[in-house]
Amino acid sequence: MTRQVIKLGSSSIASHDGLALDVIAGRDPSDPGSRAGPAGSVARELGAGLRGLRIGYVRHFHEKDMPADPEMAAALDEAARLLAAEGAEIRTVQLPDLNLFSAVNRVLLQSEAWAVHGAWLRERPQDYAQLTRRRLLAGAFLNAGEYVDAMRHRRRLIAAVEQVFREVDVLLTASAMDPPCRMDDPEAIQRTYPRQARTPFNTTGHPALAMMAGRARNGLPLALQFAGRYWEEKTLLRVAAAYERATPWHELHPELEGIA
Repeated sequence: MTRQVIKLGSSSIASHDGLALDVIAGRDPSDPGSRAGPAGSVARELGAGLRGLRIGYVRHFHEKDMPADPEMAAALDEAARLLAAEGAEIRTVQLPDLNLFSAVNRVLLQSEAWAVHGAWLRERPQDYAQLTRRRLLAGAFLNAGEYVDAMRHRRRLIAAVEQVFREVDVLLTASAMDPPCRMDDPEAIQRTYPRQARTPFNTTGHPALAMMAGRARNGLPLALQFAGRYWEEKTLLRVAAAYERATPWHELHPELEGIA
């Protein structure tokens, strides 16, 4: 039995996403949720740089609403500094409280998940992991009125985010609030997983992506999040590509251990 280490090659996440978007974007007659997109290649425009772009820094998510680990906060401030050095205008912006996004998302997610999984949970609960069962079963105790109220709040949250996007082109926010933990540490997962800022854009439907923003003391990756306007993934990926060019993080990859 020998130990085998596999090194993954360097690549650009933004470039790969741009190529994928070029392939899948556009009208699909079989998908009523699709629409015709603008012509032109997204991938070719990723090198345009950041000059002229306005990036809204949502500081209150990680400074006030859900205070982040100091390592995460420092990584976000450094990202804002680098983006400014690349030519972007950085503005501090205000969105609704992160906890309001989380509360609305929780009702919608649990209600819709129960609608999908309720019958199977009744018939074959043993096929679900314990943690999954516990989360899905919460939806059984929500009623239609609570779901409708959450949808009303969702519309207000969308309007608030859209208002901010009149002033900026892309948002910079935290992704997770803590450095990552080991996957085999269930207590740490339970503690850190809910502490995140990805929920707002899951709730509103704005395109968003998370990217590596450095390494924590434990050697695991820190992350930030960019979010953009509806149907403007091109601008979102342009910012991501510029951030990649200014940092070495996309060139760092874990060692994958296997048995040969």
